[in-house]
Amino acid sequence: MARGGINKALVTRAHQAVLARGENPSIDAIRIELGNTGSKSTIHRYLKELEEEASTRLDDEALLSQPIKDLIARLASRLQEEAHGIVEESKSRYEHQIKELSDRCTALTQEAGQLGDQQKVLESRLDETSAQLATKSAACDALDKQLNEAGQREASTTALLKEKQAHIESLEEKHRHSREALEHYRESVKEQRDQDQRRHEQQIQQLQAEIRTLNQTISVKQGDLTQLNKDNARLVSELGAARKATQDLESKLNRTDAKLEDANKQLQTQTTDLQQYADSAQRQASQIDELTQRLESAQSKVQDFTVSQAKLETELSVKNDMIERLMAENRRQYDAPAT
Repeated sequence: MARGGINKALVTRAHQAVLARGENPSIDAIRIELGNTGSKSTIHRYLKELEEEASTRLDDEALLSQPIKDLIARLASRLQEEAHGIVEESKSRYEHQIKELSDRCTALTQEAGQLGDQQKVLESRLDETSAQLATKSAACDALDKQLNEAGQREASTTALLKEKQAHIESLEEKHRHSREALEHYRESVKEQRDQDQRRHEQQIQQLQAEIRTLNQTISVKQGDLTQLNKDNARLVSELGAARKATQDLESKLNRTDAKLEDANKQLQTQTTDLQQYADSAQRQASQIDELTQRLESAQSKVQDFTVSQAKLETELSVKNDMIERLMAENRRQYDAPAT
Protein backbone atom coordinates (compact mmCIF):
# COMPACT_ATOMS: atom_id res chain seq x y z
CA MET A 1 0.00 0.00 0.00
CA ALA A 2 1.52 3.34 -1.09
CA ARG A 3 2.23 5.95 1.59
CA GLY A 4 0.82 9.41 1.39
CA GLY A 5 2.80 11.90 -0.76
CA ILE A 6 4.23 9.37 -3.34
CA ASN A 7 3.26 10.26 -6.94
CA LYS A 8 4.61 9.97 -10.44
CA ALA A 9 6.42 13.31 -10.35
CA LEU A 10 8.40 12.31 -7.25
CA VAL A 11 9.31 8.95 -8.81
CA THR A 12 10.38 10.72 -12.04
CA ARG A 13 12.70 13.08 -10.18
CA ALA A 14 14.17 10.19 -8.13
CA HIS A 15 14.71 8.18 -11.39
CA GLN A 16 16.53 11.08 -13.04
CA ALA A 17 18.67 11.64 -9.89
CA VAL A 18 19.76 7.98 -9.81
CA LEU A 19 20.59 8.08 -13.54
CA ALA A 20 22.58 11.30 -13.04
CA ARG A 21 24.75 9.53 -10.48
CA GLY A 22 25.39 6.72 -13.01
CA GLU A 23 23.59 4.10 -10.97
CA ASN A 24 21.04 1.50 -11.98
CA PRO A 25 17.52 2.94 -11.42
CA SER A 26 16.17 -0.12 -9.63
CA ILE A 27 13.10 -0.15 -7.43
CA ASP A 28 15.24 -0.26 -4.24
CA ALA A 29 17.46 2.60 -5.45
CA ILE A 30 14.38 4.71 -6.32
CA ARG A 31 12.84 3.91 -2.92
CA ILE A 32 16.05 4.88 -1.09
CA GLU A 33 16.12 8.14 -3.09
CA LEU A 34 12.54 8.79 -1.98
CA GLY A 35 13.61 8.36 1.65
CA ASN A 36 12.39 4.79 2.03
CA THR A 37 8.82 5.87 1.39
CA GLY A 38 6.25 4.34 -0.93
CA SER A 39 5.50 0.75 -1.70
CA LYS A 40 7.59 -1.16 -4.24
CA SER A 41 4.50 -2.02 -6.31
CA THR A 42 3.65 1.68 -6.69
CA ILE A 43 7.24 2.56 -7.58
CA HIS A 44 7.31 -0.34 -10.07
CA ARG A 45 4.08 0.90 -11.66
CA TYR A 46 5.42 4.43 -12.07
CA LEU A 47 8.74 3.14 -13.44
CA LYS A 48 6.85 1.02 -15.99
CA GLU A 49 4.87 4.07 -17.11
CA LEU A 50 8.13 6.03 -17.51
CA GLU A 51 9.64 3.22 -19.64
CA GLU A 52 6.54 3.16 -21.82
CA GLU A 53 6.73 6.92 -22.38
CA ALA A 54 10.46 6.67 -23.25
CA SER A 55 9.82 3.89 -25.77
CA THR A 56 7.03 5.96 -27.34
CA ARG A 57 9.40 8.91 -27.88
CA LEU A 58 12.02 6.62 -29.45
CA ASP A 59 9.36 5.18 -31.78
CA ASP A 60 8.34 8.72 -32.81
CA GLU A 61 11.95 9.61 -33.67
CA ALA A 62 12.28 6.41 -35.72
CA LEU A 63 9.28 7.45 -37.86
CA LEU A 64 11.03 10.70 -38.96
CA SER A 65 12.92 10.75 -42.34
CA GLN A 66 16.59 11.59 -42.59
CA PRO A 67 16.08 15.00 -44.34
CA ILE A 68 13.75 16.07 -41.56
CA LYS A 69 16.24 14.87 -38.96
CA ASP A 70 19.01 16.84 -40.77
CA LEU A 71 16.79 19.90 -40.89
CA ILE A 72 16.03 19.55 -37.22
CA ALA A 73 19.75 19.14 -36.47
CA ARG A 74 20.61 22.26 -38.53
CA LEU A 75 17.82 24.21 -36.88
CA ALA A 76 19.00 23.06 -33.46
CA SER A 77 22.59 24.01 -34.35
CA ARG A 78 21.44 27.41 -35.65
CA LEU A 79 19.35 28.00 -32.58
CA GLN A 80 22.28 27.01 -30.40
CA GLU A 81 24.63 29.39 -32.28
CA GLU A 82 22.15 32.25 -32.07
CA ALA A 83 21.57 31.54 -28.42
CA HIS A 84 25.32 31.44 -27.87
CA GLY A 85 25.71 34.77 -29.70
CA ILE A 86 22.92 36.32 -27.71
CA VAL A 87 24.51 35.05 -24.52
CA GLU A 88 27.94 36.38 -25.53
CA GLU A 89 26.48 39.75 -26.49
CA SER A 90 24.54 39.96 -23.23
CA LYS A 91 27.62 38.87 -21.32
CA SER A 92 29.75 41.54 -23.02
CA ARG A 93 27.08 44.18 -22.40
CA TYR A 94 26.68 43.14 -18.79
CA GLU A 95 30.47 43.12 -18.26
CA HIS A 96 30.65 46.63 -19.71
CA GLN A 97 27.80 47.78 -17.47
CA ILE A 98 29.49 46.12 -14.49
CA LYS A 99 32.76 47.95 -15.31
CA GLU A 100 30.93 51.25 -15.63
CA LEU A 101 29.08 50.62 -12.40
CA SER A 102 32.34 49.61 -10.69
CA ASP A 103 34.06 52.78 -11.91
CA ARG A 104 31.08 54.85 -10.86
CA CYS A 105 31.01 53.09 -7.48
CA THR A 106 34.73 53.87 -7.02
CA ALA A 107 34.12 57.51 -7.93
CA LEU A 108 31.12 57.67 -5.62
CA THR A 109 33.21 56.08 -2.86
CA GLN A 110 35.90 58.73 -3.33
CA GLU A 111 33.24 61.44 -3.47
CA ALA A 112 31.63 59.98 -0.35
CA GLY A 113 35.02 60.06 1.39
CA GLN A 114 35.46 63.70 0.42
CA LEU A 115 31.91 64.47 1.51
CA GLY A 116 32.61 62.63 4.78
CA ASP A 117 35.67 64.81 5.38
CA GLN A 118 33.66 67.91 4.52
CA GLN A 119 30.91 66.68 6.83
CA LYS A 120 33.40 66.22 9.66
CA VAL A 121 34.71 69.76 9.10
CA LEU A 122 31.15 71.10 8.97
CA GLU A 123 30.19 69.14 12.08
CA SER A 124 33.24 70.57 13.88
CA ARG A 125 32.26 74.07 12.81
CA LEU A 126 28.67 73.35 13.75
CA ASP A 127 29.77 72.17 17.21
CA GLU A 128 31.83 75.33 17.66
CA THR A 129 28.95 77.47 16.42
CA SER A 130 26.51 75.59 18.69
CA ALA A 131 28.84 76.11 21.66
CA GLN A 132 29.12 79.83 20.91
CA LEU A 133 25.36 80.02 20.38
CA ALA A 134 24.73 78.18 23.67
CA THR A 135 27.14 80.56 25.47
CA LYS A 136 25.45 83.60 23.98
CA SER A 137 22.02 82.12 24.65
CA ALA A 138 22.98 81.47 28.27
CA ALA A 139 24.26 85.05 28.54
CA CYS A 140 21.03 86.35 27.01
CA ASP A 141 19.00 84.18 29.37
CA ALA A 142 21.02 85.49 32.32
CA LEU A 143 20.45 89.08 31.17
CA ASP A 144 16.73 88.39 30.68
CA LYS A 145 16.59 86.80 34.12
CA GLN A 146 18.38 89.80 35.66
CA LEU A 147 16.02 92.17 33.86
CA ASN A 148 13.01 90.16 35.01
CA GLU A 149 14.33 90.05 38.58
CA ALA A 150 15.01 93.79 38.49
CA GLY A 151 11.49 94.39 37.14
CA GLN A 152 10.03 92.13 39.79
CA ARG A 153 12.03 93.86 42.53
CA GLU A 154 10.89 97.24 41.24
CA ALA A 155 7.27 96.10 41.10
CA SER A 156 7.62 94.50 44.53
CA THR A 157 9.20 97.68 45.94
CA THR A 158 6.44 99.82 44.42
CA ALA A 159 3.77 97.48 45.75
CA LEU A 160 5.48 97.42 49.15
CA LEU A 161 5.60 101.22 49.25
CA LYS A 162 1.92 101.38 48.36
CA GLU A 163 1.17 98.72 50.95
CA LYS A 164 3.19 100.62 53.61
CA GLN A 165 1.43 103.86 52.74
CA ALA A 166 -1.96 102.12 52.91
CA HIS A 167 -0.89 100.45 56.16
CA ILE A 168 0.14 103.84 57.63
CA GLU A 169 -3.18 105.35 56.62
CA SER A 170 -4.98 102.33 58.02
CA LEU A 171 -3.02 102.59 61.28
CA GLU A 172 -3.87 106.29 61.55
CA GLU A 173 -7.53 105.49 60.94
CA LYS A 174 -7.39 102.61 63.41
CA HIS A 175 -5.63 104.85 65.95
CA ARG A 176 -8.36 107.46 65.61
CA HIS A 177 -11.06 104.80 65.94
CA SER A 178 -9.17 103.26 68.85
CA ARG A 179 -9.08 106.62 70.67
CA GLU A 180 -12.78 107.13 70.07
CA ALA A 181 -13.58 103.55 71.09
CA LEU A 182 -11.32 103.90 74.12
CA GLU A 183 -13.07 107.06 75.27
CA HIS A 184 -16.44 105.48 74.69
CA TYR A 185 -15.32 102.31 76.47
CA ARG A 186 -14.00 104.27 79.43
CA GLU A 187 -17.25 106.19 79.74
CA SER A 188 -19.32 103.00 79.42
CA VAL A 189 -17.07 101.16 81.89
CA LYS A 190 -17.25 104.06 84.35
CA GLU A 191 -21.02 104.24 84.00
CA GLN A 192 -21.32 100.45 84.32
CA ARG A 193 -19.04 100.46 87.34
CA ASP A 194 -21.08 103.23 89.00
CA GLN A 195 -24.31 101.37 88.27
CA ASP A 196 -22.85 98.08 89.57
CA GLN A 197 -21.53 99.89 92.64
CA ARG A 198 -24.91 101.47 93.38
CA ARG A 199 -26.71 98.21 92.72
CA HIS A 200 -24.30 96.30 94.98
CA GLU A 201 -24.68 98.91 97.72
CA GLN A 202 -28.47 98.68 97.48
CA GLN A 203 -28.35 94.90 97.54
CA ILE A 204 -26.00 94.95 100.54
CA GLN A 205 -28.29 97.38 102.37
CA GLN A 206 -31.30 95.20 101.60
CA LEU A 207 -29.47 92.09 102.76
CA GLN A 208 -28.29 93.83 105.90
CA ALA A 209 -31.90 94.89 106.61
CA GLU A 210 -33.06 91.33 106.00
CA ILE A 211 -30.30 90.07 108.30
CA ARG A 212 -31.39 92.46 111.04
CA THR A 213 -34.99 91.39 110.58
CA LEU A 214 -33.98 87.75 110.67
CA ASN A 215 -31.87 88.30 113.76
CA GLN A 216 -34.80 89.96 115.49
CA THR A 217 -37.09 87.13 114.41
CA ILE A 218 -34.55 84.58 115.61
CA SER A 219 -34.37 86.40 118.98
CA VAL A 220 -38.13 86.33 119.31
CA LYS A 221 -38.27 82.68 118.29
CA GLN A 222 -35.49 81.82 120.70
CA GLY A 223 -37.48 83.53 123.50
CA ASP A 224 -40.53 81.52 122.48
CA LEU A 225 -38.43 78.39 122.37
CA THR A 226 -37.12 79.14 125.87
CA GLN A 227 -40.65 79.63 127.10
CA LEU A 228 -41.71 76.40 125.42
CA ASN A 229 -38.83 74.58 127.04
CA LYS A 230 -39.92 75.96 130.41
CA ASP A 231 -43.51 74.90 129.74
CA ASN A 232 -42.22 71.52 128.63
CA ALA A 233 -40.24 71.16 131.85
CA ARG A 234 -43.26 72.18 133.86
CA LEU A 235 -45.41 69.70 131.98
CA VAL A 236 -42.81 67.02 132.54
CA SER A 237 -42.89 67.81 136.27
CA GLU A 238 -46.64 67.72 136.20
CA LEU A 239 -46.50 64.47 134.26
CA GLY A 240 -44.20 63.04 136.97
CA ALA A 241 -46.56 64.20 139.62
CA ALA A 242 -49.48 62.79 137.66
CA ARG A 243 -47.71 59.50 137.30
CA LYS A 244 -47.01 59.51 141.01
CA ALA A 245 -50.63 60.26 141.61
CA THR A 246 -51.50 57.50 139.20
CA GLN A 247 -49.36 55.12 141.17
CA ASP A 248 -51.13 56.26 144.31
CA LEU A 249 -54.43 55.77 142.60
CA GLU A 250 -53.39 52.34 141.42
CA SER A 251 -52.53 51.42 144.99
CA LYS A 252 -55.99 52.59 145.96
CA LEU A 253 -57.57 50.88 142.93
CA ASN A 254 -58.95 48.05 144.99
CA ARG A 255 -60.57 50.55 147.28
CA THR A 256 -62.32 52.70 144.75
CA ASP A 257 -62.96 52.38 141.05
CA ALA A 258 -64.53 55.77 140.83
CA LYS A 259 -61.39 57.54 142.05
CA LEU A 260 -59.23 55.53 139.60
CA GLU A 261 -61.47 56.43 136.70
CA ASP A 262 -61.28 60.11 137.63
CA ALA A 263 -57.51 59.86 137.96
CA ASN A 264 -57.26 58.15 134.55
CA LYS A 265 -59.33 60.91 132.97
CA GLN A 266 -57.12 63.55 134.59
CA LEU A 267 -54.02 61.70 133.39
CA GLN A 268 -55.33 61.48 129.83
CA THR A 269 -56.14 65.19 129.86
CA GLN A 270 -52.70 66.07 131.13
CA THR A 271 -51.08 63.72 128.56
CA THR A 272 -53.01 65.41 125.74
CA ASP A 273 -51.90 68.85 126.96
CA LEU A 274 -48.36 67.64 127.19
CA GLN A 275 -48.47 66.27 123.62
CA GLN A 276 -49.89 69.59 122.39
CA TYR A 277 -47.07 71.47 124.11
CA ALA A 278 -44.53 69.06 122.61
CA ASP A 279 -45.98 69.57 119.08
CA SER A 280 -45.91 73.32 119.55
CA ALA A 281 -42.26 73.14 120.67
CA GLN A 282 -41.37 71.04 117.61
CA ARG A 283 -43.05 73.57 115.30
CA GLN A 284 -41.19 76.39 117.00
CA ALA A 285 -37.89 74.46 116.55
CA SER A 286 -38.67 73.93 112.84
CA GLN A 287 -39.33 77.65 112.44
CA ILE A 288 -36.06 78.43 114.20
CA ASP A 289 -34.20 76.05 111.85
CA GLU A 290 -35.83 77.65 108.82
CA LEU A 291 -34.90 81.13 110.05
CA THR A 292 -31.37 79.92 110.71
CA GLN A 293 -31.11 78.60 107.15
CA ARG A 294 -32.43 81.88 105.77
CA LEU A 295 -29.87 83.75 107.80
CA GLU A 296 -27.08 81.51 106.49
CA SER A 297 -28.37 81.96 102.92
CA ALA A 298 -28.45 85.73 103.38
CA GLN A 299 -24.91 85.70 104.74
CA SER A 300 -23.83 83.53 101.79
CA LYS A 301 -25.43 86.01 99.38
CA VAL A 302 -23.61 88.87 101.08
CA GLN A 303 -20.35 86.93 100.72
CA ASP A 304 -21.14 86.15 97.05
CA PHE A 305 -21.87 89.78 96.36
CA THR A 306 -18.62 90.74 98.04
CA VAL A 307 -16.69 88.21 95.91
CA SER A 308 -18.53 89.36 92.77
CA GLN A 309 -17.67 92.96 93.56
CA ALA A 310 -14.01 91.97 94.01
CA LYS A 311 -14.07 90.11 90.68
CA LEU A 312 -15.62 93.10 88.95
CA GLU A 313 -12.99 95.38 90.43
CA THR A 314 -10.26 92.93 89.31
CA GLU A 315 -11.77 92.67 85.82
CA LEU A 316 -12.01 96.44 85.65
CA SER A 317 -8.37 96.72 86.61
CA VAL A 318 -7.39 94.14 83.95
CA LYS A 319 -9.42 95.98 81.31
CA ASN A 320 -7.79 99.27 82.29
CA ASP A 321 -4.39 97.60 81.91
CA MET A 322 -5.40 96.24 78.48
CA ILE A 323 -6.59 99.69 77.44
CA GLU A 324 -3.32 101.23 78.53
CA ARG A 325 -1.34 98.54 76.63
CA LEU A 326 -3.47 99.09 73.49
CA MET A 327 -2.92 102.83 73.75
CA ALA A 328 0.83 102.28 74.16
CA GLU A 329 0.90 99.89 71.19
CA ASN A 330 -1.07 102.34 69.05
CA ARG A 331 1.35 105.08 70.00
CA ARG A 332 4.31 102.83 69.08
CA GLN A 333 2.70 101.91 65.75
CA TYR A 334 1.94 105.53 65.11
CA ASP A 335 5.48 106.62 66.00
CA ALA A 336 7.23 103.76 64.11
CA PRO A 337 6.45 104.91 60.48
CA ALA A 338 7.46 108.44 61.37
CA THR A 339 10.82 107.17 62.64
